[in-house]
Amino acid sequence: MEKPYSKITVTEICRKAHLSRKTFYDNFQDKEEILQAIFEDDVVKPIRTMNTLLSARQSRDLQGIYMQNIYVPIYEDKEFYQKLIRPMKGVDGTFIRVVTHSLERLNLEIMGDSEISSGLEREYVAYYFASSQAMFMQKWIFDGMPFTPQELGVLYEKMTGSYWLDNSKEV
Repeated sequence: MEKPYSKITVTEICRKAHLSRKTFYDNFQDKEEILQAIFEDDVVKPIRTMNTLLSARQSRDLQGIYMQNIYVPIYEDKEFYQKLIRPMKGVDGTFIRVVTHSLERLNLEIMGDSEISSGLEREYVAYYFASSQAMFMQKWIFDGMPFTPQELGVLYEKMTGSYWLDNSKEV
């Protein structure tokens, strides 16, 4: 990113990508959807893949690995995420919206048919953990990533792990 997210226009995106505006709008509603797609590809898809390969018990036992794997792709593309977040923090909630939305859907998938809450409570639990993760991630990026992904995953797990352990169905 050469300039702050808020200053980037769809016209500029189309010009740099050699796309017409029609092609852009055939694929995306707005530039926020591009950010959503990047985050989904970088962070959510690998976690979703890992989740499909493991049983519920294995997923629970590997919760720390899940947490670390959320941060690794962001850490690996540190420059992009820092250029995105630094001008946004406190001014533009795009990153928080995108991350919360993506992780809320992922959390609902991971909860699946487990006994971790039900109905409306399940939606609130999924949202709570997604939004807390988004805020946590934003602070980490804004602060220059002072923790490794592994350290940050351990810290987040310390703060939230007991909920998942106390409310998970034994498999």
